[in-house]
Amino acid sequence: MSQGTGNKEAQSQIIDFRQIREQKLEEKRRTTERIFFKHLLSVYSVVGDSSMCPIEFIDISEKGCSFQVPYDPDRPWPTDAKDLPLRIYFSQDTFLEIRVKVQNSNPSIEGNRRYVRFGCSIDTSVSSYEAYLQFVRFLRAYSEHSHKDTGDVSVFYL
Repeated sequence: MSQGTGNKEAQSQIIDFRQIREQKLEEKRRTTERIFFKHLLSVYSVVGDSSMCPIEFIDISEKGCSFQVPYDPDRPWPTDAKDLPLRIYFSQDTFLEIRVKVQNSNPSIEGNRRYVRFGCSIDTSVSSYEAYLQFVRFLRAYSEHSHKDTGDVSVFYL
């Protein structure tokens, strides 16, 4: 066996812990985001005649987001909608509005339900972008530093 071959085999067996850690953090970030999106936030898009449609965020970043809407043949998502306002509700009566530009759409199936998923870029020129940016950064930091409550500490109410 030549030295060159042995080196390649050894190199292919080297584990890059930094890369594994980054993958784990990315998985945790996505899980954390989905928890926020499904249980703590409500997100709607204002379409057509100023009616609000509930949407489900899949992923968000500083420059883009993806969301899905349930597929409904009787009420299809507006195919001509390219520039959309999205409202992120933090309470029942307060929201942060961002504007997105639809870049792509694809059919999807999740939990035996049909959806249409949209990939969008975020309009960084709107005044609310700074608040959105801080929210995305908060989610990233929270996902890196949060811990799962294992019930190991008792809570006493006074």
